[in-house]
Amino acid sequence: MNKPYLLSTHNLFTLRLLLSLLGAYIGYTYRHTSHDYWFGMIFLFTAIAIAPDYYQFKQHGDNHKALIDRLLHWSGGLCAGIVIYAYHNSGRIFHEEAGLIVLLILALTTYLDGIKRGWRCIFAGLFLGLVTVCVAYFDSYIWQLSMLAATAIAYSYRSRSG
Repeated sequence: MNKPYLLSTHNLFTLRLLLSLLGAYIGYTYRHTSHDYWFGMIFLFTAIAIAPDYYQFKQHGDNHKALIDRLLHWSGGLCAGIVIYAYHNSGRIFHEEAGLIVLLILALTTYLDGIKRGWRCIFAGLFLGLVTVCVAYFDSYIWQLSMLAATAIAYSYRSRSG
């Protein structure tokens, strides 16, 4: 298995956008259960973000500061998501609102990770923010988001630099 290729920024960017599109579809079709999907995505996006640094640390053993910085950054998003999910389970927040808030936390955490990591994470965070707005306000948005994601993936593929 070629881990450096699988953990390339382009492949991880593509995975993030595809998972975001799946979440947009779930948010459109199953509004009452979308909060569960987005809560799970916080954990998955954390793993996606940490995997390259962890792999590099395991290979070379010298980049522990970057790994710790990323772990601290994503643990903040995880903690915020857990608090929102606890509010939801206690009845203080309804299903739809919990999903939107968790999605917004995921978008912000991804965007802020991109400030250090590059344009792909920034775009993924903005894309998640756009998904949040679409789920909250629009009735038809899946095809538009799909076209935007396809364009971004094509551009990312064309400008692959790692």
